[in-house]
Amino acid sequence: MDKEDKPINDWLDWLHDPDGQPEGDVPQDDEARRELRRQMEDCNLVFARRSNPVPDVDQAWNAFREKHVPQRPRRRLRAWAMWGGWVGMAACVALLVWLQVLRPESAPEPVMMFTAMQESRGVTLSAGDGAVWELDDHQAGQALQQQGIRADARVADYRRVEQVETQTLTVPRGKDYHLVLSDGTEVWINAESRLSYPSRFTGNERTVKLEGEAYFKVARDAGRPFTVQTGALSTRVLGTEFNLCAYADAAASVTLVSGRVAVKAGGSPEEYSLSPGQELTVEPDGKATLENVDTYARTQWKEGFFYFDHASLKEILCGLGRWYNVDIELDCDPALLDYHLHYVADRRGTLSEALEKLNGLKRVSLKLEGNRIVLE
Repeated sequence: MDKEDKPINDWLDWLHDPDGQPEGDVPQDDEARRELRRQMEDCNLVFARRSNPVPDVDQAWNAFREKHVPQRPRRRLRAWAMWGGWVGMAACVALLVWLQVLRPESAPEPVMMFTAMQESRGVTLSAGDGAVWELDDHQAGQALQQQGIRADARVADYRRVEQVETQTLTVPRGKDYHLVLSDGTEVWINAESRLSYPSRFTGNERTVKLEGEAYFKVARDAGRPFTVQTGALSTRVLGTEFNLCAYADAAASVTLVSGRVAVKAGGSPEEYSLSPGQELTVEPDGKATLENVDTYARTQWKEGFFYFDHASLKEILCGLGRWYNVDIELDCDPALLDYHLHYVADRRGTLSEALEKLNGLKRVSLKLEGNRIVLE
């Protein structure tokens, strides 16, 4: 025992045996003695720890485990580790499936598939010198009469014209127009279309340019072929009747009613020869398809009817939007636009009547909100 430890042990002995006499002053009251006892026991614990080393807990646990815990083969441990890996992988795959497929998605925002235009004019006729006439204006009719053009809000006739210049007839949405060219060829021009032509044909060819849709009844002239040019098609005839549709951003088509036509698609040197009842369609990517069709369905628009035979819902809605000049909003699965229907309606009726007939087919749900059709 160290020398400095002896007084402490003397005090501890005296606390257990008060008859003994330790070194120093002895406390007289009980409270002081209790405090002395506590301090002496704390000091004794310190000296006991100094005399005995701190036990190695890790060493003791390893000894206990070797004696009492059976050791499993390492192979099984590896198997459990592999099983745990597969379980974790399966959990990750399940999470990905839920995120991509099963997780509820917010409703898609409505999409505007057709947009109304701000039409400020009716049918207009413009000349190469910059002059523009609105054909529903009586004064415009009088001015054109002086040039040999008989024109009003429904028809223009060029058979008495002597002056030669390029003119353009523009038909807005919601209207159609009947044109008689200088050679007697008749052209019915559909809504949202434009036809450029000479006021009088000269030379060995008769050439016009079309944007949109028109029905042609070409006056026969074996010495002067009649050619209609669009962005995607060039149609050459001598004398025949055909419908040509070439709206922007849509497939272009030529439908032959009678006679014969030769059609070139885009810049391709290949020429298609059509027989009555055949239709050549050229997609925006240049793909061409020749097939037999019902020409009655293709030409009823010029008689004042919507007539769609097994047509896609998108085609029908664009026809309504073009005629009534309305927005069309898609608030459903876009795949519904590929649904094909047979639909007939009077173009002289109201938009509400046209939609009522379409809803009556029990295949689609359309509602009219102001100047907007909503497909749900």
